[in-house]
Amino acid sequence: MEQTDKDEALFLVEAPLEDVITSFYHLSVASDGEPITRHVCPNLEMMLIINFGVPVRISFHNNPLDTEVIGRTAVIGPLRQMLNYELLPGADALVVNFKFNGFQRLFDMPLTGLAGEKGTNAEILTGDGRFNNLWEELAVLPTTDQRVSLLKRTAVGLLKENDKVIQTVISNLAQFFDPCVDPVKAIAADTRLSERSIQMKFQKHTGYSVKELLRFLRFKEVIAYILARSNQKIAIFDLIARHDYHDQSHLIKDFQYFLGLAPQQFIKNLNNGSFCVVSDTYPGQP
Repeated sequence: MEQTDKDEALFLVEAPLEDVITSFYHLSVASDGEPITRHVCPNLEMMLIINFGVPVRISFHNNPLDTEVIGRTAVIGPLRQMLNYELLPGADALVVNFKFNGFQRLFDMPLTGLAGEKGTNAEILTGDGRFNNLWEELAVLPTTDQRVSLLKRTAVGLLKENDKVIQTVISNLAQFFDPCVDPVKAIAADTRLSERSIQMKFQKHTGYSVKELLRFLRFKEVIAYILARSNQKIAIFDLIARHDYHDQSHLIKDFQYFLGLAPQQFIKNLNNGSFCVVSDTYPGQP
């Protein structure tokens, strides 16, 4: 979750955690402040939310803000659909944003079906006992700096070597933009594994399929294009042609899947400043 509000602070990450964690983010609202509502763009990555203040209401896609409530801790991801959240007066939370398979490298938790029967498009695990001790240790610390320092030390202690095949995938992410290359086939040749083995290992470590990643990468480029031209009039058919969509219905289908909004509605809503894009692991299109 990234914003520019004065009650929020970004904590950068150093080695050896720079390959597994994007950032630590502190979210807070003063007891006499105004409620804040934000909408976070999907990024297919994991986040751990550690809450020390009032409960935080969240929802996914275009659902109202009463679907889930974060008390102490929540694991969210892979973030396939827009995340909506509300910070009330007294809010105080830390968010750990993970890179690629970073969450799996630290906690070795299965990412496929994280939330059980709740569905595969809005994964959230709240109040899990595996994070209770961590919450207790953090809650007694008086400052956010001390909490972030403890989180970093804990993460270093949990860090495991990356899977060699997944490391090969990470090193070859640029191939996912090359229409002349089948990335799975190319990586299978490099690692001497079957394409199915690559796909299964990829999904185990990231929580999503290669097909989902390819779909997301194209949508990410659409969002980046729109954000770079937020003060200009954007023609929908330019988006279709530039990003290789079949037709308007194909583009609309992706907007509905990831955001629950039509393209025109998303463009219109950009002006209210409530939409956030969290930095992700994936490279932009060359």
